[in-house]
Amino acid sequence: MSNHPYDRPNPPASLGVTRSRHAARHGEVGTELGDWLQSRVLGLADEWAAEIKVRGMGHATVVDEIVARQVLQLSSMMPWLLGRHATPLQPLWSRACELFGAVAAKRGLAAGEVVEEFQILRVLIIRELYQDPLVGGAPTLRDALRLNGIVDRGVTHASVGHTDAMFFQLLEDSDAPVGLSADQIAREAEAQLVLIREEVEAIVGPGEIPLEAAAESWTSVDGGAADA
Repeated sequence: MSNHPYDRPNPPASLGVTRSRHAARHGEVGTELGDWLQSRVLGLADEWAAEIKVRGMGHATVVDEIVARQVLQLSSMMPWLLGRHATPLQPLWSRACELFGAVAAKRGLAAGEVVEEFQILRVLIIRELYQDPLVGGAPTLRDALRLNGIVDRGVTHASVGHTDAMFFQLLEDSDAPVGLSADQIAREAEAQLVLIREEVEAIVGPGEIPLEAAAESWTSVDGGAADA
């Protein structure tokens, strides 16, 4: 069966979009689409992690967990990029996406593969909009264009991060047959994730950018995604 998210429109029940854990904060983002997306952050991150996992591109459990943390952070930032904090968050979104691309390079992904992994986010949001639309129906044209622009910039900066990582690896490791270990990749990425989260939460408020939920659920998606 194809692993492309377009070909699997109905995710396993265990991966259904989670609406409850961020629902208490519903309404704080400032736009209808942003509020809608915020209430689905954890489920969106779980599904994104599952789609990446089912492709089998990760090469170690510790790296799997970092990827899960990354998709949770990116998913948590997206609603705020649709609201009043969009301008100050743009540089941090770029950094987070470049980190995603850099880790993808360390995981051994080709440039096209990191683009495919990031594009999963767009597919999942569109699918959810059709399955559980906004109260008022389709998003406004302005919000739809902004959402697409956010994902497009994410793809671009993920590609930049991948290219930069490959370039510096070529310079630094030209005489070394083996690159960074999975533990080293995880430690470096974790440090950057924490810094980005602190800067984001200084803008949007504490507790809005979790790092743990998707990582904790990563092992649970292994079996479920494979059965899709």
